[in-house]
Amino acid sequence: MEWLCIDFLNSDWRDWRGSGRRENRLEKEEWVADFLQQWNLQAPLPVEQKMGAKLLNLRECMRRMTECTVRGEAVVPEDLDAFNLVLALAPFYPRLLHDEGGYHLEEVTPVHGWELVMSRIARSFVDLLVHEEASRIKICDNPDCQWIFFDESRNRVRRWCDDKMCGNIMKVRRFRERQKEKEKG
Repeated sequence: MEWLCIDFLNSDWRDWRGSGRRENRLEKEEWVADFLQQWNLQAPLPVEQKMGAKLLNLRECMRRMTECTVRGEAVVPEDLDAFNLVLALAPFYPRLLHDEGGYHLEEVTPVHGWELVMSRIARSFVDLLVHEEASRIKICDNPDCQWIFFDESRNRVRRWCDDKMCGNIMKVRRFRERQKEKEKG
């Protein structure tokens, strides 16, 4: 299952192999264009500096909220207030539609551009926290990765974003650590 909010949160990319390299993909126009296209969102490119700062603030706020959720702690009231301000950027109202298939409800907003994008990201995060099991939101146990993912495993014990990449590298690191201990002792 893919989530708009998780894709946005992971725009803070870290090299999972341990090089220490990190990349703010919100600064990469090509990545932002692909992100908008993937999620069927529209906003002007390139991202202006002021809007880039707002997007970064939203991502940092959501990251802190995610970390609190993963640890089972309450979200800091200041983060909740800041997050709710983003939700309020694009008020929606319902509109009833009718076609051959019957009646349909559509959410409509007069807002467009980056304010709408930010509001959709925030709404996706709300849907994830409220309508899914918050305990399934995880942060990869690889300290070099820290990727956020939704654990869809049956028993909810997944520790890594990807067993073949981060899972394997962490197992190798633990094995090598045990070998060093054996050589010392």
